[in-house]
Amino acid sequence: MLATGDLITPHFNTLTYLDKPVAYFWLVAASFSLVGVNEWAARLPSALMGLGTMLLCWFLARRMFDGAVGLRAGLIFATSPFVIVYSRLVIFDMTLGFLVSVAMVSYWLAVTSDFKRPLLEVLFFAALGVAAIVKGPVGFLLPLLSIFLFHIVIGRFGELKRLRWGVGALVFLAVALPWLLAVSSRHPDFPRYAFWEESLKRFAAGTTRREGSIFYYLPVYLGGFFPWSLFLFLAGVFHLKSWRLLRDESHRATAFLISWVAVIFIFFSISQSKLPGYFLPAIFPLSVLTAGIWREFEGTGQERPRWLRAGFMTLAGLGVIIAAAPQIFRLQAVEVAATEKIAPGVLTLVKASMFYSGLVLVALGVIGRNLGGRWAGRKLGLAALVLLAVTVPLLLLRWRTTMSAYANASSSRRLAQAIQRSPESSLPVYGFYCFRTSLPFYLRRPVCLVTTDASELTSNYVSTNLARLRREAQLAAGEAGGEGALTTVTDFRALVLGGTRPRLVMVRNRDARKLSQTVPEMEPLWNDWEYSVWKVPPANIQRTGNK
Repeated sequence: MLATGDLITPHFNTLTYLDKPVAYFWLVAASFSLVGVNEWAARLPSALMGLGTMLLCWFLARRMFDGAVGLRAGLIFATSPFVIVYSRLVIFDMTLGFLVSVAMVSYWLAVTSDFKRPLLEVLFFAALGVAAIVKGPVGFLLPLLSIFLFHIVIGRFGELKRLRWGVGALVFLAVALPWLLAVSSRHPDFPRYAFWEESLKRFAAGTTRREGSIFYYLPVYLGGFFPWSLFLFLAGVFHLKSWRLLRDESHRATAFLISWVAVIFIFFSISQSKLPGYFLPAIFPLSVLTAGIWREFEGTGQERPRWLRAGFMTLAGLGVIIAAAPQIFRLQAVEVAATEKIAPGVLTLVKASMFYSGLVLVALGVIGRNLGGRWAGRKLGLAALVLLAVTVPLLLLRWRTTMSAYANASSSRRLAQAIQRSPESSLPVYGFYCFRTSLPFYLRRPVCLVTTDASELTSNYVSTNLARLRREAQLAAGEAGGEGALTTVTDFRALVLGGTRPRLVMVRNRDARKLSQTVPEMEPLWNDWEYSVWKVPPANIQRTGNK
């Protein structure tokens, strides 16, 4: 957007990119404008959304229960692995989670004020509108389905009639419709693609190669909300017989939170397109629910709840399994599979980190298991909460070196630096049947992809409109005196054979032989465990030199 000045149509690597709506791109572009084009600025919107969601979590828990529950909820949310990870990723999910949270908090305040505060309803529908132009229909479907389920659970579905739907629809359309109309006028194919290809077909048919079983989000829940997930699950099991109480007025808040979680869990479990980050909006209500169960400690002299004892025992058992897990790498098949996915030096660090992480969990589980012998009531609750709150930070400290090594091996930063420091830094860069998403960002210029179907870009819009976008890219490049962002292997070979300019070609090491069969000559420039970069001199110069 900063390069083209086009605030309507998102572009990626110079190609029209309509896989997602525009709002998140606006946030990142604004961040670049304010603090410069760098990694920190790219991550800033997600970080701010994470902070904002944590504050909303504290606020809602405080309003639903009390100040102590609010503080616990904020702490639990902030120490959840998913929140820590997605608050620094340049991706849509944390922004969507924030907007879903704004909508749900607004609705809770509206319903508990007996719908006497119209501005809360305006905020609810405005949040739905912004969420729609961040992530598409899922942005407004999740909150709407959640409040529908909530009123069904409490037996007051008719209460939804009191919501100002007419005013809300106008607010929603006023927020979401202007961009939709603007982009549709430029790209008439967008409405069909957005609502049919990218939404309905992805949900029902799994057209994005992101399928998973109906149980896909069980391990996502356990890992993304760890260690709180263990204790909340066990508390739910021990309180399962009390589910009928959800219709009671005193348990209305719990019903609201459970409905919120259930819709997200069910919606994405039955969807044929699955990614771990889709579960992120559920971390908010899960944090408030977990904070709420800690109220069991508020009675003086109360014995330790069974779910707490079982949770710490499970934590210790999990630690034993993780500490022993590196032994599985002695199996040749496992070792081979791991080395294909993880750089060799990083794999060594992973094994050590797994062992010591297991010991940390065993220690925390044993300490927590023995807390009941020293404290009871509020002291026990506070000690258990603090012990669990430091679990993820302690593990992150243990994994810090490993994660840094993995990031260095996986990031395109090193590759871009190697190209920029070489004498060939000004040459055009091609990806031969491979593409590193962040490489154009680090190089500050496009990378041309040699491809058959453009699947390497992981963009359904580009793959669906490949022929047209290839022509547009070649035309734009010709007018600018450059080279297009998409080409076929036949056209690429013709460029090499008929051109007079060298090119740099990135390729997976396993495909290097295929590249050598495509071009007459190639010279090594840079290499790591998975990728390599080659200088491909033009055939015309080779023939002239040979003569």
